[in-house]
Amino acid sequence: MRDFIKEFPKHIAHAIQIAEETQLIISNNEIKNILISAQGGSSIAGVMIKNIFNNKLSIPIFINQDYKIPEFVNDKTLFIASSYSGNTEETLSALNKAVSKNCKILAITSGGELLRISKQKGFDYIILPSGGAPRAMLSYSLVQLLYIISKFFLSSEDALKLDLETIKHYLITYQDDIEAKSNIIADKIANKMPFIYTFPEFEGVALRFKQQLNENSKRHACFNIIPEMNHNEIVPWVNKMSCVIPIFLNGSTSSRNIKRMQFSIEKISKNVESFIEVKNIELSYLGQYFYLIHLLDFVSLILAERDEVSSNDIILIDELKEKLNKIN
Repeated sequence: MRDFIKEFPKHIAHAIQIAEETQLIISNNEIKNILISAQGGSSIAGVMIKNIFNNKLSIPIFINQDYKIPEFVNDKTLFIASSYSGNTEETLSALNKAVSKNCKILAITSGGELLRISKQKGFDYIILPSGGAPRAMLSYSLVQLLYIISKFFLSSEDALKLDLETIKHYLITYQDDIEAKSNIIADKIANKMPFIYTFPEFEGVALRFKQQLNENSKRHACFNIIPEMNHNEIVPWVNKMSCVIPIFLNGSTSSRNIKRMQFSIEKISKNVESFIEVKNIELSYLGQYFYLIHLLDFVSLILAERDEVSSNDIILIDELKEKLNKIN
């Protein structure tokens, strides 16, 4: 996992190459909505895409994490089936239902049943490199989705490539500093349970960090969004708490949300031993997104190494899949 995390910036470059070499038949004609069907390490890219294009796209993006699909799905839907292994049963089930609704279908996968079906039925597909855990290959699926949306709906591929190239260069140049900062954050977290707070623009980052703490570090964590948390979750912070640590992921957002985070930090910090605020104002919005992913991935890895747990071990997930495979 350490190797995969360190290679994250280089994955961006390879993912750009894959996106530019991929030829797709689908056009954006009559597409009225986008449904990204995925689970786990593949679905997080969908959540991030929904964040990134929220204020740029004139059609809605929905994330589907179930065997079923929403009733509104029809022949005007771009259905993106994303499964790194190609064998995610929920995604394959949703794909079958999307076929029955005559959706425009695109698959993102490294192989498996999803690739086989796509070739057999003539669906558009993008093949990712195999050999890694889905969560370790995030940049591949994320960059493909960035290119698909930018190409089909915004005609801004060149601007996207330039931004991604700048981000890649920045992460490579400052990777040692990023890892050093990750060690400081891990020191502060220690054995405390993280409460992660951020803005709607970075929901995918917060969810990703929670999931990386779950899978890599074998730790519980929770997250919430400002301003929503200001209407409920902020209330218990009037109490002194020593076993938790609030983590604020700051970045580009509205001025009102910035004020809300400042108020939240001011009030919450009085009742905890320490808190963490992370931000990088040097980069574009997309750059901030990738920076936070890379930084917090390192934090989850460092905590795993300090606790002497295997970041690759997901035994309960494997046991569940094995048990389900035995059930008709």
